[in-house]
Order: sequence, then C-alpha cells, then structure tokens
Amino acid sequence: MSSAVRKTRPVGTHFDGDLRRALMDAAIATLADVGADHLSLREVARRIGVSHAAPAHHFGDKAGLLTAIATEGFELFSAHLSAAGSALDSAPVDELAMLGRAYVQFAETFPAHFEVMFRPSLICVDDPAFAGAGDAAFEALRRHIARCQDSGWRAHADNGALTAAAWALAHGIAVLRTQGSLGRHYADVSLDGVVAIARALLGSAAS
Repeated sequence: MSSAVRKTRPVGTHFDGDLRRALMDAAIATLADVGADHLSLREVARRIGVSHAAPAHHFGDKAGLLTAIATEGFELFSAHLSAAGSALDSAPVDELAMLGRAYVQFAETFPAHFEVMFRPSLICVDDPAFAGAGDAAFEALRRHIARCQDSGWRAHADNGALTAAAWALAHGIAVLRTQGSLGRHYADVSLDGVVAIARALLGSAAS
C-alpha cells in the first residue's frame, strides 16, 4: 500500500505525485476493508484527502475505477502465471496442476484485484484494455492446454472445453478456499493441498 493511502491529507491541498495511481491504491485498500459492493468513490477520495470529484475525473464512475483495478489484476495475473510456468520443467499436464496452485496463490496474494476481475456486473466488460488483458490470460491457458493435448493428454477432446474446465477447476478451488468453505470438506487447504486436488481430477503424464 502506498504512503498516500496510509496518510490522510487535508482536502483541497495540492496532491503531489501520480493521483490516478494513488486513487487506485486507495480503492484497493478500501476493497480489502469493505468489499466491492460497499466501495464508494467518496470514501476512496477521503482516504487520500482529495476532492470527491477526483475519482470521477480519472475513472468516470465506480465501474470505471473497478474496471481499471480488474484490468491491472489480469495483467498481474498473467505475469504471476508466466513466472510460475517458467520455473517448471516437467510434462505439460503435470505443470497444469502447478499452474492451478499459482492461480490460487494469486487469489491469496491479490484478494482485492481477484474480487473484481470476475464480477461483470460491477465493471465495464467491453472496455478494450480490460477485454484485452482478460483474453490474453485465457489464451495463455488455452495454449498450455494445447501443449498438454499435443503430449497425448486427452488429445481428442475439445480444446475450448478443456480450457474452460481447467479454468473453472482452478477458480472454484480459489473461491472455495478464500471463502473458507473448502476446509469443511477437504482437510488440506494449503497450496500443496490445492495441487493434490487438481491432480486427482486432471491425472498426470504418468497415469
């Protein structure tokens, strides 16, 4: 969190620095405190001591602000998965479970971004930057599924269906784990436990 978020300034004084970035940081902090449904532009502005008109000037409305956060979320998400993938050196299907681990780890590390990235009712899904960032993340997963199929894993299955299924599996685990529901039915909610869940369904190159 930036120092601009932690320290309240008198409203009306000049803001030194990147105001757009500061507003996003303040919004991310507010999301952590109250959630997306209760976030208000006035509260975001108050946190950094600027006029309540400032968020509207930079983002238009609440949906515009949340869209900017969601877009950044997908950019961080793609970088996070890419870094996780670059550290792996095994069969593609075995790597798939580890990418599921990275997916869940992202939700744990960036909870505010994760909350709004998949909430189309709260954001502008036709925003070009958001659509591009989201499509890029999905395409990276689709390409990895294609690598799995090229190696012989479910080679004749529909690639689109497999990609959607892998996404749904990882996302479902992440949400259940975040909400605390997973632990009621599965004892190991650690990241290693996430890998075990994924492998139980996905199988492995050796199976």
